[in-house]
Amino acid sequence: MSSLFSLFLITSLANILSPGMGVIFAIVLSLQQGWHKTVFFSLGQAVGISLLFTAAMSGMGVILASSPTLFSAIKIAGSFFILYLGWRSWHKPAMHFGSAQDQHADAANGVPKDGLANFTKGVVISLCNPQPIIFGISVLPQFVDPNQSYLAQSVLMISVYAVLVFVNLVLYAILAERARRFFTGPRGSQIINRASACVFFAIGFLVLGFAVSDFL
Repeated sequence: MSSLFSLFLITSLANILSPGMGVIFAIVLSLQQGWHKTVFFSLGQAVGISLLFTAAMSGMGVILASSPTLFSAIKIAGSFFILYLGWRSWHKPAMHFGSAQDQHADAANGVPKDGLANFTKGVVISLCNPQPIIFGISVLPQFVDPNQSYLAQSVLMISVYAVLVFVNLVLYAILAERARRFFTGPRGSQIINRASACVFFAIGFLVLGFAVSDFL
């Protein structure tokens, strides 16, 4: 189990450290609201990934992956959600980025509302991305020792992967907030909002294009 688990860690880190959709959303959210709010988004991503991996390891993922229509439908739904986020970011009013003390105070006072919203966003975005199911079906079983409990190994791998996802996103968010400090005032806020919207639109149309091509 130790050698297989080591290979699992290396493979997981290689997959997680490569910037993907979750990383991009975490960076955008950090630029807009600060890395403290990204913690809840990252937690939602970890929960969503755990649900997808659980489905994959339990056999439900095989059913989903074997149905091209359902697979494409999930990608289309995800693309429209991403495009909606782009539209909302583009039309988001400019705001003044306060001092570090103000950001910490806002994080403390806004946790109940913004925290739940960002957590939900993290879960939804994660569930709209079917790629983790493919990873779970094709990769995770390679690290299962047939001589040991399948359930125990599955729970361990899913838990470890979720923690790695959470830590990775938070670290990306912290690095992104350092860049955020260079943008002060409403003008800087508008630049971030519009740039974020362009990223959302690009990803949304890209995902939509791949999904539609599956039907052609």
